[in-house]
Amino acid sequence: MAAVLTLVFSLFSLSAAYGAEAKGGMAQFPYVSIEKTAVDPEALRGEYIAVLMYHHFADRDMGSGNGMVTSVKELEEHLRYFKSQGYQIITLEKLDSLLRRVEYDYTLHGSGLGLKEKYLCITMDDGYYSNYELAYPLFKKYRTPASVFAITDFITEQTGLKKFTWKQAQEMDESGWLKVYSHSADHIPVEEGQEEVFLACMQKSELTLEENLKKAHVKAMAYPNGHYTAEAQQLLAEDGYVMQFTIEKGVITRETQRNAIPRLTVESGMDGRDVVRMIELAAEKAFAAEREGNET
Repeated sequence: MAAVLTLVFSLFSLSAAYGAEAKGGMAQFPYVSIEKTAVDPEALRGEYIAVLMYHHFADRDMGSGNGMVTSVKELEEHLRYFKSQGYQIITLEKLDSLLRRVEYDYTLHGSGLGLKEKYLCITMDDGYYSNYELAYPLFKKYRTPASVFAITDFITEQTGLKKFTWKQAQEMDESGWLKVYSHSADHIPVEEGQEEVFLACMQKSELTLEENLKKAHVKAMAYPNGHYTAEAQQLLAEDGYVMQFTIEKGVITRETQRNAIPRLTVESGMDGRDVVRMIELAAEKAFAAEREGNET
């Protein structure tokens, strides 16, 4: 009986902690069963880059459809499967480098990136302790780089569900396997008319990163709850952010704007094959109009 009560309390605490993460409300990620298969995924090899979004990790089965928690067993299976399918998993620095190459390649036509390899970025939002305790060892084991967008005040003050510490963040960042970037200082989504306030929050967050991490790296951020405005995009670009990430579904093509980079949410219950199908279908959708135009 005591064990049952402990489990119920743990699940309640987990739910409550998530609710407290966002003062503006937590984004919801409804589960959608992935059943379709892309028509010809290899035809688009190297023409896009996918960015995946995880959050928290658990050492127990989380069932299906949870966009906030992935089991560590699932994550390990994902990493193995991605490599078996020929994906090169890259840092945000490498992503920035590849995008710069494409932007200056005037021989390219259409929406494709014209790359020879299949590239993939792994990101996590918020800065949970499980990123350090459970995910980081796997990234080292499989020599797979990943990125975490941290809510900097929540790490400093240890707000809500347990976060990694700045000492742990420095360890991960210096290893090169899990680098830390900004998800704002307080996770309050930007609103119309409040862009200057949001910029100040981002500047505070970036200063905290600079004070706590020894290595400088590309200036990238993820919008709290994925919310953004045109003015916020402009202000952040002027402040030096070369990549701004959202939670809009899609993959990176030559049509993608650096101030609105899409990401695909990984949900509990998805195996590696499901995740790759999700990527390939998103790519197929991105190039559908172009393909139809070429066929007519």
